[in-house]
Amino acid sequence: MATIRDVAKRAGVSVPTVSRVLNNHPKVASDLVKRVRSAIKALDYRPSRAAQRLRTQESTLVGVVLSDISNPFYIQVLRGIEDVLSREGMNLLVGNADGDAIHEAELISLMRSEHVAGLVIAPTHEVSPTIKAAIDDRLPVTIIDRRMRDCDVDTVFADGKAGSHAAVSHLIALGHKRIGVISGPLHLSSAQDRYTGYLQAMSEAGLSVDANLTRFGDYRLESGHDLARELMNRRKPPTALFVANNQMTIGALNAIHEMDIRIPDEVAVVGFDDFDWAISLNPPLTTIAQSSYDIGVNAASLLLARIGDPDLPKRTVVLNTELKVRASCGAARKNKQVRGLSFEPN
Repeated sequence: MATIRDVAKRAGVSVPTVSRVLNNHPKVASDLVKRVRSAIKALDYRPSRAAQRLRTQESTLVGVVLSDISNPFYIQVLRGIEDVLSREGMNLLVGNADGDAIHEAELISLMRSEHVAGLVIAPTHEVSPTIKAAIDDRLPVTIIDRRMRDCDVDTVFADGKAGSHAAVSHLIALGHKRIGVISGPLHLSSAQDRYTGYLQAMSEAGLSVDANLTRFGDYRLESGHDLARELMNRRKPPTALFVANNQMTIGALNAIHEMDIRIPDEVAVVGFDDFDWAISLNPPLTTIAQSSYDIGVNAASLLLARIGDPDLPKRTVVLNTELKVRASCGAARKNKQVRGLSFEPN
């Protein structure tokens, strides 16, 4: 399907010029109008309703507010958002809240002052008067990776509960009973879901949850490092460790290596989030994979639909997760089956 950029390239003009022609702007030279309309016809270009609405409002900016832009997860989310929106000639204004609700509110206010056409937000908290105010003002908003508790809004996230359940069930299938967990902060729905998946898997296996093996971090590398050291320094440390996001997993692995604890011989490790580097670690890391790129694509698509029709019912998209079994959990390195789970060769 042709995009506005394709039309601009074929006509040899800028994207704003194509926008002005589409909106019958009176100050476009007749030869440019002719070239643009010829390109539109040749490419069978059909502008989306959202794009037309944006151009009528003379806004091509979409704001994206992320809670931690240093996390590779959000870089892939951002790529998915940009790939969708750029096809409509839209540009991104990106801000990093750095886990700070006050800074997040400042960024949202700043972007609103720039008259963005909509916002994609990975919120720092499930309650935000600033986000609620934007939605109440009918600004198109899509929430990613988490859910809001104080407002009805388009939302995209991966099924963290199912993913964590699969991870812990896999460790149990391998014979582990003392399974430690480094969870995220429970004021975020993503952390709630992943912790609930851990609890359910333990309960279904008839295993009690030891509070001494439970820690709550802040989704950052440093907390994963410090909490893993705490757990592995216990008189009876866990034989397996489930870590609820990629940054904390890196920190936990660093701590375990610093302590000269062998993975998986002395402790099995499973992380949440899968990236290219996971298979390059020593040993390769077993993870729960979620498609961060697809989260971005779906978020941008929902936002486009909301811009095109503000009265659409609010929608929630929940994406599947997948267990990627590698050597860090102690599983065999060749394809085998354990309780119906497929093993990925290293």
